[in-house]
Amino acid sequence: MTRGQRTRRKIRLALFVLIFLPAAARAEAGLPLLSVSADTPVIEVAPNSEYLLDPSNALTYEEIIREKPPFQRHRRDSFRFSFRKASLWIRCRIASGVDGGEVAAGGPVLALANPILGSITLYVPVVRDGATGIVEMKGGWREDMHSQEIPFLYPAFALPGDIDTRRPLLIQVIAPFTLNFRVLLHTPESFRSSGSLLFLIIGAFTGILGAMLLYNLVLYAYMRDRHYLFYILYVLFMLLWQAALFGIFRYFSSPWGRWFNLRVVIFASFMLFFGTVFAIVFLNTAKTAPRHHSVLKALAVCALAVALINLLGHATLANLLAHFLAQFSALAVCTAAVAALRSGFKPARFYLVAVSVVLAAALVYFLRFYGLLSSNQFTLHAVLYGGAAEAVLLSFALGHRIRLMRQEEETLRLREKSLQAISVTDDLTGLYNRRFLNASLEKGVAAARRSTTPLSLLMLDVDRFKGFNDAYGHPEGDKVLAALGRLLALTLREEDIACRYGGEEFAIILQHADLVTALEAAERIRSRFAETPFFPTKEKTARLTVSIGAAQLRSDEDAGRLLMRADQALYEAKRSGRDRVCSA
Repeated sequence: MTRGQRTRRKIRLALFVLIFLPAAARAEAGLPLLSVSADTPVIEVAPNSEYLLDPSNALTYEEIIREKPPFQRHRRDSFRFSFRKASLWIRCRIASGVDGGEVAAGGPVLALANPILGSITLYVPVVRDGATGIVEMKGGWREDMHSQEIPFLYPAFALPGDIDTRRPLLIQVIAPFTLNFRVLLHTPESFRSSGSLLFLIIGAFTGILGAMLLYNLVLYAYMRDRHYLFYILYVLFMLLWQAALFGIFRYFSSPWGRWFNLRVVIFASFMLFFGTVFAIVFLNTAKTAPRHHSVLKALAVCALAVALINLLGHATLANLLAHFLAQFSALAVCTAAVAALRSGFKPARFYLVAVSVVLAAALVYFLRFYGLLSSNQFTLHAVLYGGAAEAVLLSFALGHRIRLMRQEEETLRLREKSLQAISVTDDLTGLYNRRFLNASLEKGVAAARRSTTPLSLLMLDVDRFKGFNDAYGHPEGDKVLAALGRLLALTLREEDIACRYGGEEFAIILQHADLVTALEAAERIRSRFAETPFFPTKEKTARLTVSIGAAQLRSDEDAGRLLMRADQALYEAKRSGRDRVCSA
């Protein structure tokens, strides 16, 4: 460095001291001394502090003490510097001990309520053995090997009991994602009680998410329904995301805890991806909400892109995109559910209720994130509460949807069965038609051969039916055929198959029946039909007869040959005078 450069640097430093030192001294002198006690067990540090953002991340504690850069007074209840890639310096004054005195276990507890803060360094001024000094305390998941934190979900430090109240305490925070957090000063008792409550809350709601995950995993293993798979993956990544946000991974071994914390944006991105895909398949948006379908698919692709951006090392950008994507996705999914419901898709009602709950929770979260709501236990963990409630409601929605789908499947199955019955049923008599006879006879012959059981066939024909039709008309003839169909249904066994072969001719497959049994059945039919009266006119009572041919399946013949022999026997009954049974 030349002599001129050294001179210019001295001049700039002198001007900096002359301009900013008085203001900095006044600001430092104006900082309130924070002291916790039994009456005031918790104090918010943020509104009682000053801050400095260092975009270069190059400032050191020594440079701040030496050059005294200007800090700004902080007015909010928490530090909110969203999407700022900078190092945050916080300056405050804290009293040593609790209730203004020394405590055996040290002083108060300082907690920074954000587990994702990567690196935290406390520069605590102390007076020991009459000499002033600095105690440097490190924390954050990037400082696992050198951490001096109290074991807890988020960074917390037990401050020494010999703090020098004449000098400020400095905190340096470096976070890869966002600088949004509260700083709380607790008494040890207050810290333990609030910690126990926090563990209880997080344990209860993460337990609900875990239970829903396992329950639906069992259902998926049983049903193999893709709706359950997408729902399971959605809840899984929500659980991982929340676990990272609440510091659960801080209890893992150092490499694994660090790995999970670095992937918090990836967990959020995959949660958005599977949540959007689940909405697409559950609501069947291609049919129920076609205008939203393309939008939801595009949002799912964007979620994967955000995950890729984070993997490429752009954590701050990925975090920014994930926040905006979450807001658009929540709105798009909600409006898609409304559109699906309006189109008549009933399961969308349960889905809409579930999404509305998590949408309200997300609204609280984002309002807190942007500083429009105060940061407290409810607003800080609103997404966890809403996510757990949504998981339960979505399980109900899935169950309701599956029930409706099964009802639809049962209706379709019955309709198909009805249509199938119609296709093989004769409308007039209610018996099977010739198509069904041909198929059933083939199957019956094959079954009889396999089981070596007898099979017989009857062929029936109404005697002089044409003359009856000509005399009284086709409607009266139809009544005769319908009556014969009813008589066959009542006379035959349940396993027998009666069919209308064509016109006034009928065929009956008698399973497990030899020729003797077939002739007995034929005689019962013949005699009962002969006794059946018909009334074609008010003055006229008519009685008709049937001729029946019977044949038993032989070992060397097929269905066609059996049908031909039964028909020949029927011809013989007709030729022999009608109203009789003949066999072949």
